[in-house]
Amino acid sequence: MDDTLETREPPAGAPWGLRDMIVAGLATIGLVILGVVISVALSFAWSAFGLPELSQGAQVFLIFGLEALLVVPAWIWGPGKHGGGWARLGLRPFPALQGIAWVIGGLIAILGINVVWEGIRQQLGWPGQPDFLPIFGEGIGGLVLALFLGGVVAPIAEEVFFRGYLYAGARRVWGVVWGAVASSIIFAVVHVVPGVLPPIFVMALVFVVIYERTRSIWPCIILHGAVNSLAFIGAFLAERFPEMMG
Repeated sequence: MDDTLETREPPAGAPWGLRDMIVAGLATIGLVILGVVISVALSFAWSAFGLPELSQGAQVFLIFGLEALLVVPAWIWGPGKHGGGWARLGLRPFPALQGIAWVIGGLIAILGINVVWEGIRQQLGWPGQPDFLPIFGEGIGGLVLALFLGGVVAPIAEEVFFRGYLYAGARRVWGVVWGAVASSIIFAVVHVVPGVLPPIFVMALVFVVIYERTRSIWPCIILHGAVNSLAFIGAFLAERFPEMMG
């Protein structure tokens, strides 16, 4: 297929169907389970041979390495099987000004949704998002690691799988609206914490809208990274300057 035509292809151009998505999803779960088993086995082996425990930084890299594996099944049961290269997964060029406008608009919308939901969540007494910053380590070094892994690696892997692969396939099977709803529900559910599922679901819908409007997941990756990074920076400032952060 001609590369120029491929870069213009909308999300509807994904040729994979429900069966491919189910197999890719099961493969993803299998890879995560395998990774956890290997990590546990390594920990036991380390202890058995009297080796020093893995550092916290090494453990964090293992965790996010597992998340980066999302790209693998998306590729195998996507372009690897059906052709089209990375452009099939939404990694296409996009108009810069349009993309920036959508990123800014999306960020404002997501921050507004989070503020509104936070008030509702507190009224309901539901638990909020845990503070993940401590797992990356203390001080500036921990923040930098969090910004790299949580603000760069995770958004790329998640957007390739959930928007570039899962939404694009669901869109082909069920259409824009139900494809967006189905893929966004799955995206929210895998984040586990019930108290943050509603805003994460809406955030996923915002990513879908941006993908539809720009026909590229790069703006989604940028916005996703910005949201994650702001959360880490906010947690860092709250720890260092609790009076300033209220």
